[in-house]
Amino acid sequence: MKLKSKINSPVGGPKFEKSFSLIELLIIVVIFTIISGISFTIFREFEPTMKLNGAARELITDLRYAQQLTVSEQVRHGIRFSTTTPETSDEYRLIRYGEAPEEIFTKQLSEGIEFQKINFTNQPEVIFNSYGAVQEAGEIVLVNSKNATTTIDVRPSGFIQKK
Repeated sequence: MKLKSKINSPVGGPKFEKSFSLIELLIIVVIFTIISGISFTIFREFEPTMKLNGAARELITDLRYAQQLTVSEQVRHGIRFSTTTPETSDEYRLIRYGEAPEEIFTKQLSEGIEFQKINFTNQPEVIFNSYGAVQEAGEIVLVNSKNATTTIDVRPSGFIQKK
């Protein structure tokens, strides 16, 4: 900082006014611009990984929600994965199996995320019983545009975790 000018103070001796020069302000703007540019490129590099982790967390949340609905309502609920056509290969549905199957909602995976493998022997579906356990254990593998994968493990007891 530079001392700009001398002002006579009514109380006592001279008082100095402090301020930034134009060069100091320009240097601060340039440093801020460089840091912003570096941050943006780092964010763009990690964006597919962040999307993959977000999609996995959302799917785990929906699986646990189906489990919670099953236990609280004592009516089977499940998540059915659409793998029949390429247009629907990145969506899943929450189904209530009462007297007649009823779809509660359908969700699309984030752009650039798709199911790589759904490893259940009978059908691509996770169905919970009234105790919160699953009819069949298996794995769900999600993949992003950079071919990074994450696996969601569904155990027979109904325990769901990301590997």
